[in-house]
Amino acid sequence: MNNNGLILHEDQDIAVIATGLNRDSENSKTGGMVQVYILYRHESPSEAIMSGNDSVICGDCIFRAQYDTNGAMIPGTRRCYVTIWQGPRSVWNCYRAGRYAYANGDYSAFAGRVVRWGAYGDPALIPLPIIRKVSAVAAGRTGYTHQWRVYPELRPYLMASCDSIEDAIDATANGWRYFRVASKGETGIRRNEIVCPASAESGKRTTCENCRLCSGSRGRRETRKSVVIQDHSSIAGTKPLIQIKGARVSGY
Repeated sequence: MNNNGLILHEDQDIAVIATGLNRDSENSKTGGMVQVYILYRHESPSEAIMSGNDSVICGDCIFRAQYDTNGAMIPGTRRCYVTIWQGPRSVWNCYRAGRYAYANGDYSAFAGRVVRWGAYGDPALIPLPIIRKVSAVAAGRTGYTHQWRVYPELRPYLMASCDSIEDAIDATANGWRYFRVASKGETGIRRNEIVCPASAESGKRTTCENCRLCSGSRGRRETRKSVVIQDHSSIAGTKPLIQIKGARVSGY
């Protein structure tokens, strides 16, 4: 049995698995966070991308691959930053081998840890009671959802994933803080935004584990800014889109 991970939830199509419980993640940007994966149960991550069944875990995310009229994936169109042959494949293989135990409502392993909701997949698929209970014992969290228009109850826990200025304006009007991927050629930010302090364009001044800015909204008490980052997808093919000096790291 692998004691570095736990199955938090299963249903007919998805499995929600937390890893890094006893061995820190090696992701240099996020730091040693607990990584929560949402996986399609019936195909490996690469197979699900080829078939289009990754829509079950990714919804309408614009960074998914595109498909032709016959349902075949169009090569080179996937813009997701997640490299599926690393974390997702490893977690999938371990899950299919039956090596993860079930949490069964015991979330004590998350005490004092910082949790990354959605290392792969959209965390809106995770039952809200699990997010609430884990967040209650964890030291902090980050998370993003493209389904923010559908699940307003997730505002205290997740950021709205925004792919345009229009999305950002809409999210703000509906009480969300957001994480926005800048458009190609964009060189500025809005007044209510800060460049991701853990990004290359901010000089990697901190990690997500230490920053914790992407942790949802505090409602009427909220004073923190939303976050913007350049497109780091493998086919972006651009130089840094945002040239902002002095991005703050502390004092949020």
